[in-house]
Amino acid sequence: MEFYPMPLFVKMFVSNMEISLRWYKDVLNFQSVFELPDKNGETTMAHIRGKKYQDIMLLSKQSDCETNREGVILNLAVDDIDKFAIRAAKAGAEVKEGPVDRPWNARELVLKDPDGYVITLSMMIDKGKAFDDVIDGVR
Repeated sequence: MEFYPMPLFVKMFVSNMEISLRWYKDVLNFQSVFELPDKNGETTMAHIRGKKYQDIMLLSKQSDCETNREGVILNLAVDDIDKFAIRAAKAGAEVKEGPVDRPWNARELVLKDPDGYVITLSMMIDKGKAFDDVIDGVR
């Protein structure tokens, strides 16, 4: 696994680290970069990665921490939405929408993780389409 400084990453509090780690691995094909155990050997922080620069840090939720799932949607670029739709169905993931084709030249699958975070997987439909043509099509 390649190690690099992360130019941006998201920290997400999860209610059950084991369930969340399994979900991200089984549904989104993420891999663990590093897992930090507490004094009891339970994972308290997990740095996970999908594609390059798709890094997420999962943190065990502390009783006094504030979380905000409203208004936050993670968007991940993928190469084959339909494979992820099949993978999500097999893993019993909650599918909110899709796969669906969007006017902005994207095919998307919208999922909800075990803690209620919304994850949108997005794939470009026509890779040869010029940006200006996409924008004109949306207008």
